[in-house]
Amino acid sequence: MKIFTKKRVVAAALLLGAGAVALAVASRGKEPQVPPLAYRVATVDTGSITHTVTATGTINPVALINVGSQVSGTVVELRADFNDRVKKGQVLLKLDPTIFNAQVGQARASLASSQASLSLAQSNYERNRQLVAQNFVSGSALDQSRRELDVARANILLAKAQVDRAQADLDNSVIRSPIDGVVIKRTIDLGQTVAASFNTPNLFQIAQDLTKMQIDTSVSEADVGALKSGLAGRFVVDAYPNREFNATMRQFRLAPNVVQNVVTYNVVLDVDNTDELLKPA
Repeated sequence: MKIFTKKRVVAAALLLGAGAVALAVASRGKEPQVPPLAYRVATVDTGSITHTVTATGTINPVALINVGSQVSGTVVELRADFNDRVKKGQVLLKLDPTIFNAQVGQARASLASSQASLSLAQSNYERNRQLVAQNFVSGSALDQSRRELDVARANILLAKAQVDRAQADLDNSVIRSPIDGVVIKRTIDLGQTVAASFNTPNLFQIAQDLTKMQIDTSVSEADVGALKSGLAGRFVVDAYPNREFNATMRQFRLAPNVVQNVVTYNVVLDVDNTDELLKPA
């Protein structure tokens, strides 16, 4: 049997303790780092889940009319400008009527000549009809006079149509507003020549009612399933960044727009602009 003294026992205990500490320090460096918790703690509550669809768009008038000209001419009077409120039938501008007045006079003179020819053809026909009844002329002469009478009547119709056309051109030289509204664009100036030979030039743009506006926006194909008429919406504009405006979805247009394989759909929302804070884009 071996007998250990007290000093040896204490020394052995100290060595064992130092070894345990060294082993703990060595093993601590090899332990994997535990990532921080990726959770947030919140109080349980009840409420509605809202699905929000975000998009950008432009604010436009509900009805925007382009006013053009069917005839060519030089602007001699300009009676409307930007932001003017106009009524239906109000004169916006007038073109030089000189040529149109001459065309009306020429057409009326042609009508008068046709009426004189008709009167002569009618007299010849009546005279030949009586002569044929008395066997003084042949029936072919009566047929010829009847043909001349029919031609004269047709010329009357043609001359009247020419008068109507010339008068219509004269009337169209005065450009009038087709609706009540506000002039938001003018592309013509006094003295400028309007050329309507190939297409109808746009002289004015008139918004029918600025108190009723609409938002034209494009929504991604992935979000269209959540849209339907009557849904409420909110939007902000750069002019009032700290204010939200309300809108109501009016129309989802089925025609897709494809740009670089990205499909979007046009969506129209109604906006109440009674105070006219919102302006057309």
